Amino acid sequence: MKMKVANITVVIPVYNEEKNIKNLYAELINALKGVKSYGIIFVDDGSKDSSFNLLKKIAAKDKKVGVIKLISNYGQSNAIAAGISSSQGNIIVTMDSDFQHNPSDIIPMVRKIKEGYHVVCGCREYRNSSDSLIKKVIPSKISNFLIRLVTGIKLRDTTGGMRAFSRKVVETIPFYGEMHRYLPVLAYWKGFKVTEVPIKIRKRMHGETKYNYKRIFRGFMDLVTIKFFMKYSTKPTHVFGAIGIFSFFIGVSIGLFYVYQRLVYKIHLLQEVASLILAVVLMLLGFMFLGFGFIADMISFDAIISRKRETYIIDSAVGIKNHK
Repeated sequence: MKMKVANITVVIPVYNEEKNIKNLYAELINALKGVKSYGIIFVDDGSKDSSFNLLKKIAAKDKKVGVIKLISNYGQSNAIAAGISSSQGNIIVTMDSDFQHNPSDIIPMVRKIKEGYHVVCGCREYRNSSDSLIKKVIPSKISNFLIRLVTGIKLRDTTGGMRAFSRKVVETIPFYGEMHRYLPVLAYWKGFKVTEVPIKIRKRMHGETKYNYKRIFRGFMDLVTIKFFMKYSTKPTHVFGAIGIFSFFIGVSIGLFYVYQRLVYKIHLLQEVASLILAVVLMLLGFMFLGFGFIADMISFDAIISRKRETYIIDSAVGIKNHK
């Protein structure tokens, strides 16, 4: 079923939320009733309950609703990516389907996009007793603290699932792993304007939270990856070269030390075979890391040329016919 072209598209990943879908849909319609052009895309991420059947019935009655069913449970990032790839709106809003996000917060976020921001994060200020302190609130605060520390972004809450962003952002930044949580950070790195607005988090009425502690570890590893991207994605030689030069310098220093010992104090080098082998290995590793850096630079350059992956983003242009 084809959806009408919409200016705002709300993308909602769904996993075993049959008891929340009807109420969520009703609230969405009420919150968006003043919007002239909008669409809603539900992405069923391999639900094992009747979520998909309920969504199909809603889509059959409402032409503004589209439903995508994934063959298996691929995770929230992939579900959001599937919804975004099928969306047509110039403004995209993502939110959870567990009824904790309030659809009434959509319009204030969209208003910020229309003011000129590219990404608007929902800052979870009003949580009350809606989330478990140990399972979600404390890990979330730790995660946001680490993000601010590592990336330099000044936002208080960048890891929540409710966000609004312009299409230019999702056309520039790919989704994979748990990277959807760090979309504001990646957008900030690329030069997009990022802000946040306070949102209300409600107590889950039905179902169980999909949160587990494994996501903390995965999220941390993704944060390390993002930090690496932010510094070295277009200049990998800088990191590999630094390691290579350091390793080579240590190897040469060890070698020169034993040459000095041999010339001045007439020591027998055969007594220091282990140290000499270490020196040679470090020098070889230095050459290898330098080579890795050059190869990575060539791969990065090839990706930029073959895929036309610009290393910059144009905000607007005047008098340029081919600007997109």
